[in-house]
Amino acid sequence: MKRDYGDVFDIANRANGMLHGLSSHIEQQRQEFNQQGYYHTFTRNAVANLPLLSKHAVAAAISEMEEAGYEFGRKQTGSTSQYAMSIQNVVDIYKHRKVPKYRDKHKDPFVVFVVNLKGGVSKTVTTVTLAHGLRAHPGLLHNDLRILVIDLDPQASSTMFLSHTNSVGTVLETAAQAMLNDVSTEQLREQFVKPTVMPGVDVMPASIDDGFVASDWDALVAENLPGIAPSEVLRRNVIDRLAEDYDFIFIDTGPHLDAFMLNAIAASDLLLTPTPPAQVDFHSTMKYLTRLPEMLERIENEGIEPRLKANIGFMSKMTTKHDHITSHSYAREVFTKSMLDAVLPRLDGFERCGESFDTVISANPTSYPGSADALRKAKQEAENFSRAVFDRIEYIRSTK
Repeated sequence: MKRDYGDVFDIANRANGMLHGLSSHIEQQRQEFNQQGYYHTFTRNAVANLPLLSKHAVAAAISEMEEAGYEFGRKQTGSTSQYAMSIQNVVDIYKHRKVPKYRDKHKDPFVVFVVNLKGGVSKTVTTVTLAHGLRAHPGLLHNDLRILVIDLDPQASSTMFLSHTNSVGTVLETAAQAMLNDVSTEQLREQFVKPTVMPGVDVMPASIDDGFVASDWDALVAENLPGIAPSEVLRRNVIDRLAEDYDFIFIDTGPHLDAFMLNAIAASDLLLTPTPPAQVDFHSTMKYLTRLPEMLERIENEGIEPRLKANIGFMSKMTTKHDHITSHSYAREVFTKSMLDAVLPRLDGFERCGESFDTVISANPTSYPGSADALRKAKQEAENFSRAVFDRIEYIRSTK
């Protein structure tokens, strides 16, 4: 006899229908407004004002490239056609000018894990904001940064922000499955790495089923990957194999001390700790920091030498409230020199972008569900934060 679980199954079916409906609605909007790619473009004068360029240099590059058959993006304004250059157009101008890329300076990708055992502290928002922010920042375009986000959170929140069609329903080709099935570099590229709305930023999706994989990780690794330590699978089977493809790799996991978190710590060059100022969240963050040595010890006991170079704290969900400022002061006492000056403020733009499956960087003002001014302010804060993280990483790489 089939047991009666009330309306659990009916609710599950309706929820599944709702997820597909919301995703379809966003796709329809993007098609209607022709917004399938990253909306932001650059005028010729805007490109001339970017670092390491000038009006003369840009004019010469455009002329030489067009003579060779290169086509720049354009838009029609009345009866005239004007340049509307994509990020790739700008990158190609830098390449034509023989400006060195980031990969010319740093051979290996830098792996960043935004981590905290407290949920709701903006881990995912930080991760996806940095992914898009580093790629699209006007002051960093000459680096042609290639970004990968590895989503190991079964809730698939990063996947939703970056490639929402891969966050609905059962997803078989997830980062967790790539780790466990020991697939080749070619398979990783072709089957597991998914593009996002912003060219140059990719994501390896997560799925709700990954939670079952994490809960039985040690046994699964022993069965499928004999001879490999449970916490080194991410580094060996995914990151090392994709090392030539990316300059920065970001990892997002759930707020649980599980196998995925240990793999992420073992694979990372840098930990970024979001520290919300609200008292309960702040206390929980301090508790996580006290447990971090224990996690590193567990990894070392597996015979793995962590590659960690720093643990940097930053304030998330900040306002100008007195208690928030006080928490910021306390955090500086804890992190001392490892505290990032830039913060991620509590702004409407960060909170509403999920409604359109976007980051504040990728959200198009014409279809953004909130105030255009609020989005503009959030985008500026995101760019400032991204640049601050980039500069700190450069300092770390130059001194370690």
